[in-house]
Order: sequence, then structure tokens, then C-alpha cells
Amino acid sequence: MYMDNLGRIVQFNELCHSVYLGGVEPSLRKVVWRLLLNVYPPEMTGRERIALMAGKIAKYKSMKEAWKKTYKEGRLTQAQIQAISLASVDVVRTDRSHRFYSLDSDGSKIRQLFDILATYAIYHPSIGYHQGMSNLASPLLFVQDNEGAAYICFCALMQRLGKKFCPQNQLLTIVQMQHLHDLLVFTDWELAQFLRLHNLGNMFFTERWLLLELVREFAFEDALYVLEVQWASLNIIASQGESPELTVTQRGYFVLSEDAASVFLASEPLPTPKNGTRTAAYLSNGVQSKTSAVERRRRRWSSTTEGDPIHMKDWVVELPPPDQLGRGNPFLLFICVSILLEYRERILAEVHEASDLFHLFQQMTRQHNQISIVNRARTLFDAYLRNQEAKRQKLAEQTELTFLR
Repeated sequence: MYMDNLGRIVQFNELCHSVYLGGVEPSLRKVVWRLLLNVYPPEMTGRERIALMAGKIAKYKSMKEAWKKTYKEGRLTQAQIQAISLASVDVVRTDRSHRFYSLDSDGSKIRQLFDILATYAIYHPSIGYHQGMSNLASPLLFVQDNEGAAYICFCALMQRLGKKFCPQNQLLTIVQMQHLHDLLVFTDWELAQFLRLHNLGNMFFTERWLLLELVREFAFEDALYVLEVQWASLNIIASQGESPELTVTQRGYFVLSEDAASVFLASEPLPTPKNGTRTAAYLSNGVQSKTSAVERRRRRWSSTTEGDPIHMKDWVVELPPPDQLGRGNPFLLFICVSILLEYRERILAEVHEASDLFHLFQQMTRQHNQISIVNRARTLFDAYLRNQEAKRQKLAEQTELTFLR
């Protein structure tokens, strides 16, 4: 329906709209996700896509072999060892109850997930590895069912999300929380003021929601649907020229590592770091206990931020345009608001202090009704887009009248 006889996607916008409205048939996810993530452009033929993926998978394998050889020769830096050690801790507890991992008797899927994350950390030193990345990579590995293809998709996803994991980029998360606060005030003033009254108006409780784009809030299979609908919304907005930030450059489609000058693989053995033995253990699937990276982010946040960075507002009468709202994924904010509205009555009845809300959402993790929540979010988001379009048309008419005068 969306493809010509050479395998080119000739109705990409229609495809994205269909995904936005109803998700992707599981049997089609492997290819459709690559399109939604801009792994390759829609105008490529089927043969061209196969050739491209084969070449990039081969490149990934050589990159992985290179850093593993460097590790065995003792030439990884302490920072590199620390990054892959953190990844080793996370992979053994990521989605372990799902059959993809629980039925994997030899642990090959866990090793594949680790290799994806470790290779990414080594070849993207400006980002490295941070807690939560395993939760983003796991669905990609499940859907692609191929380590190399999953790595390519992960690189494409991190083109947009990578900067959110950098400690020096806390402003991005703060802006998202501010916009989420504003959107809730705009959508449900009473609920927003209730949260504010209970010291929850700053939306800090949504940090994981925003950082991982809700992948950990829904059951595994449901999260696949939530992810693909978000990605489809990004492509729809980009196709309308709403958000240049959402359009990855053509070069970005195919980048598997940062510039060679920034990727360091030492030519001589380095002094063994203090955690060298732990790194060897993790490469053998050992588990080490480490302080949560999210917890470290919160400590650093609280220790460096004077006062509340979120501006509490009594009223919001106008929202930012799509190229600004949410700083990269406006539909994500509408899903977050929809989650709050899903439990509105329980929140108003059961929350008496901040910890009550944390407890409520801890209880409901992986149990949310994704259809109800996404449908509500879509209704709100579509109304927002119509309002934005009406304002654009009105401004254009006023500009034309001014010009004619």
C-alpha cells in the first residue's frame, strides 16, 4: 500500500499517520521502525536497504571486535572501563521477565544487549553510557532480533536522545518539565494546582518518564506501541516543516560512531584501573552493585540548583509551537499529561503528601492501559495542532493584509 514494486516507500507521510493512529503490525515492525527512526530514507529501494544494512552491520562487527581486542590487551581507558562496567550491571536486570530474555538459556541475548551498549559507549565518548540506555536498546534488540541492526537503530535513536543523558545538559530536562507543568495547567487547572499544593508542581516525579520516553512505565509489549506512536508523531511534525530540530541530517542516518578524532583506543597498555577486576567479572556476566545513575543525577541536581528551577504558573493561556514544546518530542508531554488524567480521581483522593504520588505510580508501573492513555493524548495533541494551525493562518492573513496596505 505504501510501497512501489521496487520497495521504495512512496507514501511515507501516510505511513507515519497510520502508525500514529494505530501502531504497527508486529510482523512489520522490523522495517517500519528503521524508517521511523530514519535509519534509511524512504526513497531507497528494497535492495538498497538490504545492501546498506549489510554494510553497516559489518562495520558494527569490526568496531566491536576492535574495542574487545583493545580491552584484552589492557588498552582501554579507565573512563571506558567504567562505562562498560555500568552497562554490564544494567543489562542483567533489563526486561528479565520478558520471554525474549527469560527463555534465553545461554544468555546470548543479554550479551548482545551488552555489546550494543558497550560499543556505543566506546565510540560515543561525549555521551558514554548512563543508566536507562539499556531500557531504550532492549526493545530495539527484541524487534530487530539482530544485534547489528539493533545497534544501528540505537545510534539513530540516540541522535535525538543522547544529549539528554549528558549531565551538563540538565537544562533540557528542566525545560521539558517546565513545558509539562505548563501543559497540565493549560489542560487541567484544578489538577495542576493540586499538585502544586502538595509540592509536586515542579514535575520532578516525571524525570524517568521524560528521560526514557515512557519505555519503563508500560508493560514491554505495550511500550513498543507507545514508542512507535511517538516516533510517528515526530515524522508527521517534521514533514509539516514544524520542527527543524526533529529532522536528522542525511549524514546522521548512517553514523555509527563519533568523529574518529574523538574516539580513543590506546596503542599501548594502560595502568590497570582499580575496578579492572570488576570489569573482567562483568564481561563474564558478573553483577556489581553500583549507585543508581539516576540517583546521582538527582543528587547533583539538588546540590547545584538554587531554588526551584520550574516556574509555577497560575494560568497558561497559550502553549509554545511544536518546534519548541517538549524540546524534541511534543507528543511525549501529551502522553504524560494523559497518564496524570488517567489517575486523576485517585490522585485527588489518595495523595496527601508528595510520597503518596510516587507510591501510586510505583504501584502502577508496567500496568498502565496504553490504549486509553494514548487515545486521550492523541485527542489532546490533535486539538493542540489544530489550534496552532489556526493561529498560523490568522498570522499569515494579518501579514498579507499589512503587506497589501
